[in-house]
Amino acid sequence: MRRRRAGGERRSEVLKVAVRVLAGNGYDRTRFSDVAEAAGVAVSTLQFYFGSRDDMLIEALHQSTEEEVRAMEQAAASGTNPWERIRHLLERSLAALPVETWRMLLEFWYVASRDPELREHSVILQQRYRQPFINAIKEGVELGHFHTEEDPEDLATVILAMLDGMLIPRVCEHPYFKDDRVRAVAITHTASLLGIKEAAQ
Repeated sequence: MRRRRAGGERRSEVLKVAVRVLAGNGYDRTRFSDVAEAAGVAVSTLQFYFGSRDDMLIEALHQSTEEEVRAMEQAAASGTNPWERIRHLLERSLAALPVETWRMLLEFWYVASRDPELREHSVILQQRYRQPFINAIKEGVELGHFHTEEDPEDLATVILAMLDGMLIPRVCEHPYFKDDRVRAVAITHTASLLGIKEAAQ
């Protein structure tokens, strides 16, 4: 990924500010001056740290999405059986995270649709995001815990499409979107896709 190394620890702090400003303003409306004001630095400092505005924002998107993928990988590692790992992955995806997190993810996909470098990176991130689901589904089928003849890759695609589709009502704060109720339906629906009976509670 394109990235300047100048700035050290202070640069990392400024990048976190850039993430917050980007989540609030959106990619197209975030300027160097917005981040400079929020971080308490000069625009020239940002130019020194990052080069261009786009490079700064691309790196902010890269960092924030990388953190989310790592969180999913950690969630998958905490389960003791395939369904428990799926549950942990779902719980992480359905967690009541700050709306800024969801906004950042939506901005990532928006920008990735137009930026070749970020789009290429999105393919890698999405595969890492999918792999714990795929692995757990394959293991569950092999152990006889899950009863389905569908391809694990296809099942992971459907499950993630369901989770990704929740970004819009979350970001727009639609009143019909109720976290607890949606969580229960998502878990029950996933259990049904896998051919198991599982209470949502």
